Amino acid sequence: MRKSLLLYFLLSGVLPAVAQKATPPSSRNVDLRDALERKLIRVEISGLGGHHGECLKITCNNLGTQQIRVHFPQGQLMEPADSSQQTLVVAEEKWLAVSAKKPAEVLLRTFCTQAGDLSPTRGSAFSVAALAPESLCKVLQYISEHGKTEDVAAQAAVWAVTSGSGLGSIGDPQLTQFVALQLGKKTPNYRIRHEKVESVPGRTADLGKALVVEGNFQYFLEKDEMVRMVLLDGSGALVKNISKDEKMVAGEHRSGLQLQVWNLQPGKYTVRMQTKDGRVIKDMEVEF
Repeated sequence: MRKSLLLYFLLSGVLPAVAQKATPPSSRNVDLRDALERKLIRVEISGLGGHHGECLKITCNNLGTQQIRVHFPQGQLMEPADSSQQTLVVAEEKWLAVSAKKPAEVLLRTFCTQAGDLSPTRGSAFSVAALAPESLCKVLQYISEHGKTEDVAAQAAVWAVTSGSGLGSIGDPQLTQFVALQLGKKTPNYRIRHEKVESVPGRTADLGKALVVEGNFQYFLEKDEMVRMVLLDGSGALVKNISKDEKMVAGEHRSGLQLQVWNLQPGKYTVRMQTKDGRVIKDMEVEF
C-alpha cells in the first residue's frame, strides 16, 4: 500500500504537504551590509524627520533575478550625509522581502548616538555604516526585550553609552542598572531631572539642562556630632553649603536629597556630609 501511494505521488507530480515545506536557501536571506558588498541590492535611505522612533525610510532595489530577504540588524549605524546631523542606530531589527521586479520599502525605528548634534530633517540622506559596539547592542537588545523602545529613558540610556551622558539622567532604575553593568560603572543612587526640551528636526537634540539632582543620602555617626552637607566641584573646591550646621545624634541616618543645579556648569561634583570642623563623614559622587 505504501509503495502504491509513493508511486502515485511520483507519477502525479504531487508531494505530501510536509515535503513541500522546504526552507528557502540561506543565500536568499542576507544581511544588509553583505547584500550591499555583494551588489545584490541598491538602497536609498531617507530621514523622516527626528531621531527617536520611526525615523528612517529605506527603499531597496533587487539587482538580481530572484527574490531575497534582507536583514536590517539591531545596532546598525546609519551615517548622515550632512555631518552636522546625528548618526542614528537601528533600535529594532527588521526583515524585508525584495523581489526582482519592483522596489520594496521598510521603516526603521532608531535612536540618536550623538547628543548635541542636529536632529535629522525630513528627506536627509543616510548611508549604511558599521555595526554598533557590543555594549550598545546589548543595551538596545535589553530595551527592545523589555518593551522600552518608545520610552524617553531609552534614548537617555543610548546617550549614556555613546555620548557619555550621566547614568543618573536615565531615570528608569532597572535600565540604569543594566547600562551601568555594560559600562563597568557603579549604579548611581540618584536621578537627575532635566528641563523639557521639545525635539524638533533640524535643531540640537540632547537631554536638556540639568535642573535638580534627587536621591537618598545615608550616613552613620559613631557619636553625636555637629554636621553640615556641602557641595564640592571636581577639583574639591566648595561650591555651596547644602545645609546649615545641625546637631545629629549617633547612629544611622537617611535623608532625602533634592539639590538645585540649574545654575551650575555640567560636570562631576561631590555631595559631602562633614563635621563642623571639616572631617569627612560621607561622600556621594554626582554627575550632570
